[in-house]
Amino acid sequence: MNIRNGIVTVFSCLAGLLFAAPSAAAVINVPSAEARTISEAMIKVRMGDTVLVAPGVYKERVIMAPGVALVSTSLFEAKIDGQGRGTVITMSKNSTISGFEIRNGTIGIFSSDLGNVISQNRIVNNWQTGIITVRHLPKIEDNIIAFNRSSGIQGWDVRSTSVSINHNSIAYNGNHGIAMGGSSEIIIENNVIAFNERFGLKVIQDAEKVQVSSNNFYQNLWAPGKALPENNHSFDPAFIAARRAMNFKQDPNRCCKAKSEEDENLGARLTY
Repeated sequence: MNIRNGIVTVFSCLAGLLFAAPSAAAVINVPSAEARTISEAMIKVRMGDTVLVAPGVYKERVIMAPGVALVSTSLFEAKIDGQGRGTVITMSKNSTISGFEIRNGTIGIFSSDLGNVISQNRIVNNWQTGIITVRHLPKIEDNIIAFNRSSGIQGWDVRSTSVSINHNSIAYNGNHGIAMGGSSEIIIENNVIAFNERFGLKVIQDAEKVQVSSNNFYQNLWAPGKALPENNHSFDPAFIAARRAMNFKQDPNRCCKAKSEEDENLGARLTY
């Protein structure tokens, strides 16, 4: 045996393994022969993959895989139903969820890891909180968060320098619109926070570093003796049919008195 040639051969094989091009990201459709449920798809995905979900009601509680995008093929038509208990969606690091109705859990979405994105969802009718976030703030953008029995969004020791709670419609929740505690330091901007039963924004503990800009706070409680923060607003958002049809579009004939810096209406920017 030529030892030198053998070593070269082994090294070449190892190099091929170490420096091989990464496999292409996959798409798994639900339901399909490959995955009948969202949870089944999460067992099969790898980081970078996408799970595309067709319209329907999915009665399950989903633990997302890291680095995976979970996307509804039609806005709000794929409905993930927690059947009255538990957390409907538990996010993992660098995961994204977009386009769903998330309902009927104890908690709608729980996120504590870096790099998560929650966008363009309707998070409604959960027995407690719509979204709970701890430590790392996910990007929370263009969602409708409404009719949850506790707060719309609740956070503890939440920090972020790169993302914010931005352009959401947070309304008709049974406690606060947004509640932040611990040593939270985040930005809340361009949201409509209206008709919540208690405070539009409740800040407790050491969370005084929460920055609040260009939001519309309407018909929520506000702390006695405290003025609305500068650069925020209070006017009727004029939802077209929020209670009757979950339609949180704003009637242009009755709204709006303020817009974002990008000249967009406050609240969720959705077409449906």
